[in-house]
Amino acid sequence: MRNGSNLRTTKKCLLLTACGCWLASGIGCANRQSQMGVENFWRAKPTPVFTVGSTTQSEVMKALGPPSQVIALQGQTLFYYLREQQKLKSLSLIIYSHSRERIMYDRAIFFFDREGKLADFALSDEEIPRHDKPPQK
Repeated sequence: MRNGSNLRTTKKCLLLTACGCWLASGIGCANRQSQMGVENFWRAKPTPVFTVGSTTQSEVMKALGPPSQVIALQGQTLFYYLREQQKLKSLSLIIYSHSRERIMYDRAIFFFDREGKLADFALSDEEIPRHDKPPQK
């Protein structure tokens, strides 16, 4: 009789262990962060200084690097700089799953007149923090 009782106890332990492993394999979480686009040197410390009417296209490119996009408008040239950051947090359980994704866009736009002088510029209110140094001049 004792061997039958030990066998049942062993089977119960194996069954509980298998169920525990199955439950544990169905639980997980993930955190991911990615960035795309040009480096946002317009957020560097010290902040680059741009003056409407005197800063040139070359000076902006020297301070910020090549733009994400150059657009030719009637009588103007536009430099568009874009940095995108995506953060994802997720939790997965066997019968429940939740994820949260946040995408931020840090932008700078510069308008130049026919002579290549800065006519206007703007930075987005949304700012992606920087962790590196601006390009060497």
